[in-house]
Amino acid sequence: MERIDDPSPPPNKLFLGIDVGGTNVKLGLVDWQGVMQCKGSTATPPLKTPGNIFRFAMEFASLQLEGLGCAHGDLAGVGLAVPGVLDTRDFILREVVNLPGWYGEPLLQILSETSKLPSAVVNDANSAAYAEHGLRELGDKSLALVTLGTGIGCGVVIGGDPHGGDHGCAGELGHIAVRFDRDAIECTCGSRGHLESYAGSAGVIARMRDALAACPNDSVPAGLRDPELTPRDIAKEAAGGFEPAQRIIDETAQYVGQAVGMLGQVIDPAVVLLGGAMTFGGARSVTGQRFLEVVRETVKRTTLVQVGGNIVIEFASLGNDAGVLGAAMVAKQAYRS
Repeated sequence: MERIDDPSPPPNKLFLGIDVGGTNVKLGLVDWQGVMQCKGSTATPPLKTPGNIFRFAMEFASLQLEGLGCAHGDLAGVGLAVPGVLDTRDFILREVVNLPGWYGEPLLQILSETSKLPSAVVNDANSAAYAEHGLRELGDKSLALVTLGTGIGCGVVIGGDPHGGDHGCAGELGHIAVRFDRDAIECTCGSRGHLESYAGSAGVIARMRDALAACPNDSVPAGLRDPELTPRDIAKEAAGGFEPAQRIIDETAQYVGQAVGMLGQVIDPAVVLLGGAMTFGGARSVTGQRFLEVVRETVKRTTLVQVGGNIVIEFASLGNDAGVLGAAMVAKQAYRS
């Protein structure tokens, strides 16, 4: 996965990746070449605290090492991916949702003391972006991974290294303004016109409902009348030829393209990837492919030709494994430094 600069990597060295979310903790042992050797998960709430989760992770690693026939000394480092605003100097979460007891804790210190190994902490979006960067062997080039879902996140790798920014907010693409009129939708953060309000799942559903209100009742497909309407339903009806659904997806792609274009003008990355649960079928569907193409067209239309004409915009590849892989890769960085 990752470009190997050292022609003689240490034999049998493995790195533990820990990807913590509000619901689940994902874990994996990754080898020097960036290949996942084993993985697992557990529920987050019963463990609650960083210390408990790190101890569980080390027990997981110990059991897996035995199963792989490896010595305990073959575990060379531990990496942690966490959601929220991560202070990249002190490795403390300054803002986090759904992880009570994690705010303000010295995560790198606790992880190092628990593992007694070279350790690293990274924002989960940057962790996933770093894994995708390694998969493509981009070396010292830059990459951004935009995750589309309930919210909109973005991980950034600049010059080959994950970049969190001086305040832990680098890549907060969901809070870039894409509308500036007075009636722009209010964002959950309190500002107006942010990308997340228009292209996050709640925003897409709200815009679809507004569009349906203007349609004759007998023209609305049954799949769009469900009170629990989802973006997947919208994609399905768009694929079936319902024009208002396709129009909402195209508008969403334009909003995403505007934001990606702004990002491109600022950091000029070689690659931008779109991932998450809300890519309208992604590469596997005609609707998802059209969504991607409209994003690309919007980026070209709204940027300098040197930017929009050179950025490679694709769907992400690693799915749910990306956070664990990236965490293990930053652990490898810590081991080598």
